[in-house]
Amino acid sequence: MPRPTPEAEHFHPKRGRPLYGAAASDAGLARELSAARARLESQDRQIQELNHRVANSLQLAADMLVFEQLRSRDPIAQAALEASRARLVAVGELHRYLYDHADRPTVALRPFLTGLGKAITATTGLQCFVQADGAAVPGDMAQQLAIAVNELAINTAKHAYDGRPGGRLDVVARREGGDLVLTVSDDGKGLDPGVKPQGPGGLGMTIVAAIVRDLHGTLTARSEGGACFTIRAPLPASAPALSRSFKAWNLD
Repeated sequence: MPRPTPEAEHFHPKRGRPLYGAAASDAGLARELSAARARLESQDRQIQELNHRVANSLQLAADMLVFEQLRSRDPIAQAALEASRARLVAVGELHRYLYDHADRPTVALRPFLTGLGKAITATTGLQCFVQADGAAVPGDMAQQLAIAVNELAINTAKHAYDGRPGGRLDVVARREGGDLVLTVSDDGKGLDPGVKPQGPGGLGMTIVAAIVRDLHGTLTARSEGGACFTIRAPLPASAPALSRSFKAWNLD
């Protein structure tokens, strides 16, 4: 029987000799994988640190608005500062929630809106009650809807209850066919006659109307023992991709 060549010996399964080429290749691959894991872990830490800094910066900005509000003697300026603080706090809570759930393709509305309701209670003094079915939406859509709910809550605290704490705010979200229907209502004094939800209004209603347009939805309002606003928007199967950027909103 012919003696195997040295080259063949390196790959002979019964010789007990090291498979030099394969071993070197495996070692190199292992080093590359280890280095890739290290880079990913470093990137994850950097992203986590960045998100903490963003959240802390939003909270710091909200605290600074509180100081300015305490210094102001103008009731109109105080109201504007309080509304701005409430917006920053809500955006900070949204940022934390969406970051914590960034590994999920969609956001379940029930826990998401429940957390938002607690933030609304803390910032506006309203008693917020949330009802939602098992609907889930993309993170971008959840963010847009939450900002709209927060703006309606700010308006409710200011107009429906004239700034008095303890007023009731109900947030209901449900799926109807291919649409999501979100209703925000209160037990306050109701809407002024002739008010149109998508007509000229303050900053809050302008933001809500812009969000509804961005969602390709509709916004209706009525008085039923208080004000009731309803947003109807298509769910992801037919909805276009949304931008997280406020620059995408047409506020004209």
